[in-house]
Amino acid sequence: MVQRPACVVFTDVDGCLVDHTTYSFEEAAAALARLRSRGVPLVLCSSKTRAEVERLQQELGTTDPFVSENGGGLFVPDGYFPFDLPGARPMAGYQVIELGRPYTEVVEALHAAARKAGVRVVGFNDMTVAEVAAETGLSLPAARLAKLREYDEPFRIVEGDPAQRARMFRALSAAGLRATEGGRYHHVGGPTDKGVAVSLLLRFFRWAHGQLVSVGLGDGPNDVPFLRLVDLAFVVANPVSGATERVSRQVPSARVTTAAGPAGWHEAMAGILGNGEGAGVRVRAGLDA
Repeated sequence: MVQRPACVVFTDVDGCLVDHTTYSFEEAAAALARLRSRGVPLVLCSSKTRAEVERLQQELGTTDPFVSENGGGLFVPDGYFPFDLPGARPMAGYQVIELGRPYTEVVEALHAAARKAGVRVVGFNDMTVAEVAAETGLSLPAARLAKLREYDEPFRIVEGDPAQRARMFRALSAAGLRATEGGRYHHVGGPTDKGVAVSLLLRFFRWAHGQLVSVGLGDGPNDVPFLRLVDLAFVVANPVSGATERVSRQVPSARVTTAAGPAGWHEAMAGILGNGEGAGVRVRAGLDA
C-alpha cells in the first residue's frame, strides 16, 4: 500500500507528459523525479492501451493505478488500497473496473455507424502493425502494443471534411457510443470517459487517505471531464487546431502553461513544487512537507 500522500496527480500522456512526435518525456524528467521522491501518486489517464501504459510506467518507474483507452478501463494494482474495490474483477495482478464496452463490439458499431452515415473510416483494427507504425511514427514493437486494444478504437475519416465529421459523430452518438476528437485520430468507445474513471479513483484515494489535493494536467478535449473534477487543473499548451483555447473555455478555472508538451508539464509541476521555475502557474498544494 502507498504511504499517505498530500496530493495525487492525474495526467494525460500524449502531447502532455509525453511529446506528441518523439514520444519522449525527457523535459519532464526532473519534475517526475521530485514527485517520486515525495511519494506523490502519478495516475496516467490515457487513450493508450493497457500494454502501452504498462511499458511507460516501467520507463517512469511508477506503479500507481492508471486509466486506459479514454476511461474504458481502470487498473489498480493488487493491494494498492486497503479494501476491495466495488465493481472490480481480478486480472493479471490488478483489480480492474471495466467502464467501456468490449473492443469487438466497439469496432462493429463504429463501422455500422459509418455505413449509416455514408462516411468512410479507417481504424486501428483495419490496419496492420506496419501501417500503424508508419502513420504514427511508433516503432514496430510500440505499434504492436498500440493495437492491443480492449475498449476504444482510434479512427480517422478518410475524406475528413467538417460536414462528414459532424455526420459521423452524430451517428456514433445515436449508436450509444462516445466519440472524442483527437490529434492524429478520433477515438470511439462506450459511454464513459476519463472523468468517470478519475471520479472513482478520487473516491478510493480519499477512502484510503482522507482529504488530499488533486491535480490534473491535460491538453485535449478528451481531458476535459477529469480536469473539471480536480482541485487544481492545468491545460498544457497544445498548438494543434486551437485545442488550448477550446479546453480552456470548457475548464475556465484551469491555468494554462506557456510551453507545450513535457516542457509545459514540467512548468506546471514546477509551479506546484515551488522551486521557482513555474512562473505564472505557481500554486502550493501541500507538497512542501
